[in-house]
Parts: sequence; C-alpha cells; structure tokens
Amino acid sequence: MYKFFYRFVSGLFMGLAEMIPGISGATVAGMFNVYNEFVRIISFFSPSQFKFSFKKIKENINLGFSAPLLLGMIMGIFLAVKLINDLITNFLFEFKIFLSLVMVLAVLKNCLLDQRFTVSVKFPLHFFSGIFIAACISLTLIEFSYSDFAPPLKILFLVFAGFLSFTAFILPGISGALVLVLLGVFQEVTNSLENFDFLLLSPLILGFLISFFIIPNEIIKSFKKNESSVKVFFSGLIFGSVPSVWLHLN
Repeated sequence: MYKFFYRFVSGLFMGLAEMIPGISGATVAGMFNVYNEFVRIISFFSPSQFKFSFKKIKENINLGFSAPLLLGMIMGIFLAVKLINDLITNFLFEFKIFLSLVMVLAVLKNCLLDQRFTVSVKFPLHFFSGIFIAACISLTLIEFSYSDFAPPLKILFLVFAGFLSFTAFILPGISGALVLVLLGVFQEVTNSLENFDFLLLSPLILGFLISFFIIPNEIIKSFKKNESSVKVFFSGLIFGSVPSVWLHLN
C-alpha cells in the first residue's frame, strides 16, 4: 500500500510540474527516484524493441509501478490546470521562489547524493553545456503565435508542438510546458484540457505518441553508456532552466 501511495504521489507531482512552465516532470521523477524505471517502461514500446507478447508486456510494463504513477500524473495535470492560474494570479513571487528552490535542490541531489561529488566534478563541460542549452531556450526572445497559422498548418504545428513538449517532458530540466509557451500554444492547450476539447488536443497527442515511440529508447542508451556524465548534463539543463521560471511564468 505504501508503494502504491508513493508512486501515486510521485505521478501527481510529475503531472503538476509538467503543466508549470519552467520545471520538468522528469526533474520531479528524478527527485522521487522513479525516473529510470519510468523511462525503462516507456522505452519498451520503441519500434526497435517492441514485440507483441502478453507475457513480455506483463513483464516490462510493471503495472504495480506504472498504474499508480499514470493515475497520479493524469490527476496532477487536471489539478494543475485548475490551480496554476490561481497561484500565478495571487502568489506569483512566492511560487517562483518555490519552483527555483526545487530545481536547485534537484541539481544538488543529482551531483551530491545520487553520486559522489568527486565523480560529478569530472564532467564540467557536460554541466556547462546543459546550462548553455537550457539558458538558450529559457532566454530566447522568439515566441511563435499559433493564431497566425492557417487551419491546415495549425494541425501540423500542434503535432510538432506535441513532439517537442513530450521530448522535453522526458528530459530532466527542460519543461514541456515551457516549450508550449515558446511555441505560443500553452494557453490553447490549458483551455482545451479544462474544457475537454479533444479536437484541438488530438494532433498534440499524436505528436506526444511519435516522441513516445522514439525518444525514451535513446535516453536509455545514453544512460547505459555514460550514466554519471548524463546525470551531470541533466543537472546543467535543470540549473539553466531556472531563469525560465522568472521570465516565462507570468
């Protein structure tokens, strides 16, 4: 029962985080120590690995882990849609401080607790590369306007937005919601979730699925080859994303 509750709460906070521009659901997954298993399960559906077999599906999906996590994530997303606007309107400054502290704590956890600091300091280039990439995304002045596109292009653009935002969701430090903000579709997506407008959400979900089948397996390969350096790189991504909380959460 404790494990079910812990995984449910992990998923709940992942869902909440993923709807907040500036903090990644994968970062939260790392803080709750569910990230590796989460990515391993979804990487099973990669076309290069997937083989339809009830036995293999049962072995790899791990329903005891994935069911409460997914349930918590779904609930977290819909709770976030309801609560975030109120927090941003009434407690914006305090909310930004809280999110920034969470992100800094995630970096400390990755570099000091999950592995020895003497190991982490061997990869300064990975850390600063992560900061640079995340900062470029966070500090960019380019924001697209979804409303400017013609209807057929809107569908393709939403597929593209879904692909990028789910990819960001999988990578600790890059916020999927921030990607939607920069692409100019965040407000449309949150309104659609609140109103259950699946017509607009469908192409976005298609983009999610394309990323779902491609990206996780590549992350697994990277972790297996260079786990320590990848953790340091992700820490750089997280740290470099802190400015996005202050610039894009309004």
